[in-house]
Amino acid sequence: MRIRAKVAVAILSAAMLSTATAQAAPDSGSSSKPLPVGATIEPPIDCAPTSAHPYPVVVLPGGDGAPEQTDAQWATMLGALRDAGYCTVLFQGGIVEDKRWNGDIPGEAQQVADFIAKVRATTGADKVEIVAHSAGTIVTNYYLKLLAGAPTVSHAVFITPEVRGCDGAGVFGIKNPPVTPVQLMTALPLLASVLAASSPDMATAMQMAPTSPVYKSIFDTQVTQPGVTYSVIATRNDQLATPAPACSTLDEPGVVNAVYEDLFPGADAVDHSLIRSSTNTAGWVLQQLNR
Repeated sequence: MRIRAKVAVAILSAAMLSTATAQAAPDSGSSSKPLPVGATIEPPIDCAPTSAHPYPVVVLPGGDGAPEQTDAQWATMLGALRDAGYCTVLFQGGIVEDKRWNGDIPGEAQQVADFIAKVRATTGADKVEIVAHSAGTIVTNYYLKLLAGAPTVSHAVFITPEVRGCDGAGVFGIKNPPVTPVQLMTALPLLASVLAASSPDMATAMQMAPTSPVYKSIFDTQVTQPGVTYSVIATRNDQLATPAPACSTLDEPGVVNAVYEDLFPGADAVDHSLIRSSTNTAGWVLQQLNR
């Protein structure tokens, strides 16, 4: 989800307010209302694993586009997975105001947990594999790490995730700021709370502020979980997960980190969103699932 550049004014205003109130209320915390979890769109689970591919693939799209656009956005990836013989289902959660993953992240992760339980029960598979894009990777990491989901997942393949080292400029639609949003929020811990109280969209985004409990629970210690294989692909043309590709690099032991432009130097340009519709990305995902 991108919050447009007009919010830069809100950031600066909130920064001044946060500075003015910091001494009076150093531990005030967030004053925002609880976030909704949102609705889900569950596909029929009408496929079966095979001996060649015993784990169903659960696809978790990002937050870009409305649910009615999902089929077109993911046709290439879903077609490649199914043509290769994978039992593949795409799940959409946290739907608030026609936007995916636009609610409470822990609640969305529980939605994923419930759906994976259904997939396993229906197909008889011990585990699933996850292919997640952008905001879908955040929910995946929460599920794997905080909801003890790792024993149910064999492989997590992430497309332009947002992990450590992000500066927040892309999320806010700000180019070349003298001070990045993340630097401001780190220096002024109350800033995220002030911004979260300003609007529902901002409250959703502030869950990934470096001072938020959700962010800390995922990223302050090791992200990767025992028993799960991790693969990541980023693009240097990413204008959302900034700076690119560092924001999407999961620098932990055993993780495959790839950059689209290095793998496919002559290919048409992609960005944070278009990368998930590329035939090259689909081929790379298949390679990772087979490793």
